[in-house]
Amino acid sequence: MLELFDWRLSWDWLDFLLVLLVLGLTAYLSRKTWIRSGGKKTVLALEIFRFSIVFLILATLLNPEQVEKEQKENEPEIACLLDVSGSMSTLDTLDSNGSVESRIDWARKALEEDWKKALEQNSTVTTTTFSSKSGTQGTDLSRALGDALENSGNLKAVLFLSDGDSNTGASVLSLAGKCRSASIPVYSIQIGAPKALPDLSLEEAFAPSFALQEEKITVNYRITNTFEKRQRSTLKLFANEELVSQKPLLISASDEIAGSMVWLPPGEGNYELRLTVEKVEGESLPGNNERRISTRVENKVIKALIVDSLPRWEYRFLRNALDRDPGIDMKCVLLHPGLSSGQGKDYLSEFPRTKDALASFDVVFLGDVGMGEKELSEAQCKNLEKLVRLQASGLVFLPGRRGRQLTFSDSPLSDLLPVVYDPEKPTGLGTSNPSSLELTARGKDHWLTNLRGAGEPDRQFWDRLPGFHWSAIVSKSRPGSEVLAVHSNFRNDWGRMPTLAIRYAGAGKTLYLGSDGAWRWRRGVEDKYHYRFWSQVVRWMAHGRYLAEKEGIRVIPDPERPKSGEKVFLRCIVLDKAGFPMEDGEVEGVVLHPNGQRENLRFTPDEEGPGVYLASFKAREPGTLNMTVNTLPTERELSLDLKVERPTKEKLGQPVVSRDLLHLAQLTGGESADYQNYTEVVRALSFLPDPQPLIRIHRLRTDTSWGLFLFGLLAIYWTGRKLVGMI
Repeated sequence: MLELFDWRLSWDWLDFLLVLLVLGLTAYLSRKTWIRSGGKKTVLALEIFRFSIVFLILATLLNPEQVEKEQKENEPEIACLLDVSGSMSTLDTLDSNGSVESRIDWARKALEEDWKKALEQNSTVTTTTFSSKSGTQGTDLSRALGDALENSGNLKAVLFLSDGDSNTGASVLSLAGKCRSASIPVYSIQIGAPKALPDLSLEEAFAPSFALQEEKITVNYRITNTFEKRQRSTLKLFANEELVSQKPLLISASDEIAGSMVWLPPGEGNYELRLTVEKVEGESLPGNNERRISTRVENKVIKALIVDSLPRWEYRFLRNALDRDPGIDMKCVLLHPGLSSGQGKDYLSEFPRTKDALASFDVVFLGDVGMGEKELSEAQCKNLEKLVRLQASGLVFLPGRRGRQLTFSDSPLSDLLPVVYDPEKPTGLGTSNPSSLELTARGKDHWLTNLRGAGEPDRQFWDRLPGFHWSAIVSKSRPGSEVLAVHSNFRNDWGRMPTLAIRYAGAGKTLYLGSDGAWRWRRGVEDKYHYRFWSQVVRWMAHGRYLAEKEGIRVIPDPERPKSGEKVFLRCIVLDKAGFPMEDGEVEGVVLHPNGQRENLRFTPDEEGPGVYLASFKAREPGTLNMTVNTLPTERELSLDLKVERPTKEKLGQPVVSRDLLHLAQLTGGESADYQNYTEVVRALSFLPDPQPLIRIHRLRTDTSWGLFLFGLLAIYWTGRKLVGMI
């Protein structure tokens, strides 16, 4: 590498005349000062020194520049960046004979043609493959271009052969300025069809990794139709290769739909779920019509607590429903106004006073009770709030005609309420004619409202349920709540009045049912709907507490099914040997990733909740991840497996993404074209001149060391004036 240096000044005649004028004036004043001092030699030396300083300052203002030319000795290089990510396997390109081949095959053939040899006559052409840091499941154009700029000594141009689908890393346009400053144009050949291939694709499918017995499993899905016509198909759900559910599909042209299928497992065990979309005529990619998901079903006894004031009909039938469910261990508390608490089988003498006594309950039902004397204290409400937020329990609000739940609006439970009560109508409102629940769009999709376990194939039975005559009055739902049903008659300034709503609060869930007439659903059908509904509610709310559970220890991962690269948050709930939340203990864990790497976890105690410990880690690779958690001094241990899914960033059959590559070429002075017109890009590359010598300009007036030097000279001059008595 050869470096050439040269100096030059940037000035015009006006600047030069001004410099001469200032120098002349400085010489005249210095001479007068020397004469006035009686011709002292020391003064003469100082004035000459001052004249020199002024001369240097004026010379600096004339902007002297050092020009450095760097002439590179090695041959100019053209970097060909070949995209080998998953989407490049799409079969949508045509070769010279008209045959269909994959994008990557077309690109490899193109690199073997004569145009590359022509470029190699006056340049070095290197071919580098790229995808992303995580492998072929992603495309990172920015990383590929950055590596080319960094590793080449004399880069002449960059040529991308890609479909342009950059789905990881920074935007490739962020490097446009760096390419322009280095005079390196970027060219690109966009390989692939401009339209998506006609296809039905099951893009995503999700089901919980764990379910309680008698709990329904919801399988969510997302399906894309890239045909230019509407398509009919059938979605089928198999469990251990047995067809358990199916539904017809009607998807508009170039549209996407999302929904869910609900299935009630017949018993305990491990299930391999398979969701398939029946193939239609003309599909280009039949391999993306199926997804497989593993889940397990276990029989656990859920602990429920019912709290109410008067033994109204809603309370009585709810108590009977939970008492007859073999999977529920139910306790009751009746806080009679003005009387002692209710007593009898499965009754508690009082509401649990401490957080330790409350911690064992998975679901709590709050009836027509509130805060006050002989009801709930603020401390008990705080314990209940922590039970839901920190320990993943569920809370059900069942208001009554006494209107006592309005007192929760100013309590620690206020943020857990899915709705906002109307303070002007605390006792609710009754009607002579029965009203009914009308499902919202969200309610029609939620599995809580799907009682398929009761023999109903759809949700039309809600229109046939006996109505209710009384309802609590609310003004609106809280932000973040999901309204599943509204009142058939009542409206307010916010629209239809919510009657059935749910809310996620911390690690737990809450539910609000604003009528006390659910017990009427038994009319003519006994427990067909009533028992099934409350059974589903209890299991839905307790789901999180039993994801990974052993005596005295629970681990709740969020999300249940992480994707590689996603962060997993862990909540560990530990009880001591006496059954109370463990305090002043330690929780440690070890994660064994699918690739065999071990990672140690250190759980930190949650300051708001005793017995709750938090940790997090990053799911690195797809596959089965094993985790072991140990506690001290209680010596409890729990092992669990997490299924880490592969993210679906790279998809077959998608159209070419040309925008970024086109803009990058425009910003850097290159060219971009589709694969059928790639000769235009090759021709432009062949006429590209060799890189010019790299020129660096160093301006004296911007040099820090030169400024400090002038400042030092001025300091010496003024110090000398004081020493000779001129000041």
